[in-house]
Amino acid sequence: MFNKKSHLLIFGKGFNYSEDGPGNRLIYHLKGCNLHCPWCSNPDGLKSEEYEKGTPVDELLKEILSCKPMFFDGGGVTFTGGEILCQADAMENILFQLTENKIHTAVETNASLPSLKRLMPYIDYLIADFKHPNEKKLMQVVGASLLPIKDNLKTRVLSGKPLLVRVPLIHGFNDNDEALEGFTEFFRELSELGAKDSLWFELLKYHEYGREKWEKEGLPYTVKNGFISDKRYNEIMEFFRLRGIAAINT
Repeated sequence: MFNKKSHLLIFGKGFNYSEDGPGNRLIYHLKGCNLHCPWCSNPDGLKSEEYEKGTPVDELLKEILSCKPMFFDGGGVTFTGGEILCQADAMENILFQLTENKIHTAVETNASLPSLKRLMPYIDYLIADFKHPNEKKLMQVVGASLLPIKDNLKTRVLSGKPLLVRVPLIHGFNDNDEALEGFTEFFRELSELGAKDSLWFELLKYHEYGREKWEKEGLPYTVKNGFISDKRYNEIMEFFRLRGIAAINT
């Protein structure tokens, strides 16, 4: 079914608890991304080189299976990026094999590529960014088209499997009332499609954890005054609540 020689380009890994999926999880950071978000926390993972061999999927599977005793409290493996969909074929391979071995799988993605749909049956817990509800603004700032993102999220909700939608709030990009109306309108639409006990929305305040990495990579960090004040954040939470969207406060 899959190419046994397929491999994944990985630039980081480690355990964390209940941050990128439930329970204790082994997190893999994959190289490559199709977008150019100015606030990216992992600019060291944006590019992948053709000459890099990566980790063979069969070796990765052995490593993960050896860690199985560590997947307590409903834990498992999470793949994040970069963007995992840039390595969709190998991702489908490893996710299928983990599913066959009854390992809980989670994926963090920008959800902007159609290949996500064929991976979904093997993803137990999907974390997807929804950065902006306006097509023109989204394309201008990060290079993503809105339609495939919406289509992927609707498909996931209709499947009944868990979906966490994350909104990274950046001042001057998506924190004005017009953007917030767009968010809540689409989120209400999603909520009407499926069970609320498998769909969550999380509002993340802008941070500069990646600034030092950009500087180390010799890249300009262009975000200016992106922080959201506590007052504005609370106003946004209330904005969502009044429109029937119960968002996770992070």
